[in-house]
Amino acid sequence: MKSQLFISEPTSLCPFRVEGVQYLPASPCEDGFTLVFFHAMNLHKETYEPMVDLLLERSNNIRDVWCIDNPNHGRSASLNQTLLETPQYHKYWSATEYTRAVYSFLSSPVHGVDFCSRWLVGLAHSSSVAVLMKLIGDSEYSSPSGTRLKFTSLILLDPALLPPEFPSTTVLTKLFGHLAKTKRDKWSDREAAHKYLAARPAFKTWDPRAIRLFVECALRESGSGSGVVLSCTKAQEVAFYLNPDEDYKERPVQIFRELIQRNELPIHIIVCLNDEFKGQARPSKDFQIEQIKSTTRGSVQILDRGGHMFPQVEPALCADAIHRALASTETRARL
Repeated sequence: MKSQLFISEPTSLCPFRVEGVQYLPASPCEDGFTLVFFHAMNLHKETYEPMVDLLLERSNNIRDVWCIDNPNHGRSASLNQTLLETPQYHKYWSATEYTRAVYSFLSSPVHGVDFCSRWLVGLAHSSSVAVLMKLIGDSEYSSPSGTRLKFTSLILLDPALLPPEFPSTTVLTKLFGHLAKTKRDKWSDREAAHKYLAARPAFKTWDPRAIRLFVECALRESGSGSGVVLSCTKAQEVAFYLNPDEDYKERPVQIFRELIQRNELPIHIIVCLNDEFKGQARPSKDFQIEQIKSTTRGSVQILDRGGHMFPQVEPALCADAIHRALASTETRARL
């Protein structure tokens, strides 16, 4: 598997520099799928690398794979640190900011790819599913001529599609905010960070390569030069979940319901019911499964292990599930 990094420059829509990585299989399928991955909060674009490596070994219908940073995460956070520290962003973040960044990157000339001409598959995990929904459903993400990105299918990995009317959504929102507020975010160096994280319940079940990539890519040098810190600050992550004007719940769920009703775009969902949230995520997962099963073009896969973070915990299991979803998409796309 080969990889190449690209950085898009700020635009009128997105004021941030955005880094994305392209992965190429050993033998790219020229008329195959272009996969575009979105990552969850507090992660980074390279988080999928162990799984993508396995997926490209299994699948022969992939042209290339792209993973794009949220601009206050990963290596992109260092590129944007001056702007991120301004009053406008210091204690603020939203799904819209990531959506604008993804659209800006995909529309950029820096990589020389016309994504509007590709067989696109959108893949998103957890909270980043909100970003994928907004990219598809909100009118601002089209060219001046009205051209929009056209996805062949969507693959949603344990999506945080949380209907606002569900009591469990309120519980989960408070939980996510609390976890963001109370997590450790500073270490003396990357070695100390790795030792700490690898022993924590939230990380110790991860594939070892995924932990190493987190330490390498989700941390940055502190502004004072004394150690390393999380690229996405606690203040911004808390704001994403708890700001009164948060945008990762109502509108994305509305778009999801509209896509289900139209029953045109195949939506494949991959979930693990045995997760870390003590049953509080089950109502939203049951809702998602019921919605997908009401369509004639999507599919549901339920994994028996890995929890909410199964792309990092069980990369082989995740790769197999995505491979099956892609095979289903290919059959329908070629009809």
